[in-house]
Amino acid sequence: MQTVRKMLVSAVVKIREEQVLSLVRHCLYKGIDPYILLEDIRTGVDMVAEMYGQGKYFLADLVMAAEIYKEAQEIILGSSEDQQAENPQVIFGTVEKDIHDIGKNIAITTLRQYRMSVLDLGVDVSAQVFVKKQQETGAPILCMSGLISDAYDSMKKTVDLLKEKAESQPVVIIGGLVNDAVCSYTGADYWVNSCIDGANLCMKILKERKKIPVLDRSSK
Repeated sequence: MQTVRKMLVSAVVKIREEQVLSLVRHCLYKGIDPYILLEDIRTGVDMVAEMYGQGKYFLADLVMAAEIYKEAQEIILGSSEDQQAENPQVIFGTVEKDIHDIGKNIAITTLRQYRMSVLDLGVDVSAQVFVKKQQETGAPILCMSGLISDAYDSMKKTVDLLKEKAESQPVVIIGGLVNDAVCSYTGADYWVNSCIDGANLCMKILKERKKIPVLDRSSK
């Protein structure tokens, strides 16, 4: 099993679309946990992003890796609906001064596969827009993504404004190039670097707030 999983990560890193999808189908047939497969594919995408940052890959390679993830995810979990949510459980956006969206898009797709209703605000989202949308919708969770150092100040600004303006305080989760220190600096409640961990965290929060039924994965 470990050998096949390593082959899967390697195929993603090498941008071998057909091989990735073939390995995914093989792994599912062998009974490997679908969510483990998704994490392996995400690991490959992260490695492609790192190589892109080092100048070893082009933007087209990074975009293709994200597309491979999406295709594999549809095989594993089925297709998801991409419509904007009128009554979202989660508000998600890349913060002001940052225009990276591949990680955000993968995370949102994962949340929707977990049957969560997500409002995607896009990229370069100001603190004012985050707060306005949270006030309008009353969403219990607000997720912010950032992959540059300038994003930290934007995250902190948003958290501070939420505490000042929001009538119902959402749980704030940050992701991207973050860690414990960044979480403490921004005032966020949680930080994650894994889409699956983030989805599980959101499910836990929503269940505790009685905003979502228990997910039955057996129906997928």
